[in-house]
Amino acid sequence: MRILFLEFDGVLHPASAAARFTMARPLKRSIQDAWLFRWAWILDELLESHPDVGIVTHSNWRYLAPDDELQSFLGPVARRFVGSAPRGERWVSIARVVRESELREYRILDPLPGAFPNGTEELIVCDPEAGLKELRVQGELKEWLQASALHAGGGVPRLR
Repeated sequence: MRILFLEFDGVLHPASAAARFTMARPLKRSIQDAWLFRWAWILDELLESHPDVGIVTHSNWRYLAPDDELQSFLGPVARRFVGSAPRGERWVSIARVVRESELREYRILDPLPGAFPNGTEELIVCDPEAGLKELRVQGELKEWLQASALHAGGGVPRLR
């Protein structure tokens, strides 16, 4: 299985949209009011012909809700949700999942390149306000999906 590590803010919706999010209302209502996860359909279309790609989140959203609730936010790509990276810094958490699951094929979608070591080849940097809407990001993801499809294999990683 290939894995896509996913930050939500700045990837599935503009990072600025998260500022409209409030915990004063029920979580689902706040998500709807702020129009969060609005670009999940783009990810669904990109992954459509790649059924072996799973999603692991390393987003801070993993501190707000359990995995089953996070999965429900993902709309059309929810079926691909494998789980959340363990608590900790982004790169450290991702590296742990990669090591423990013996992943060979993965990519990271994130708007904060400074959270990763220089030269992290697996990182696809998103513009925090354009996320998956940006054609460059879509192109880089498509390129990986097509190239890595030849080498894909293995089962579903075990998280936690």
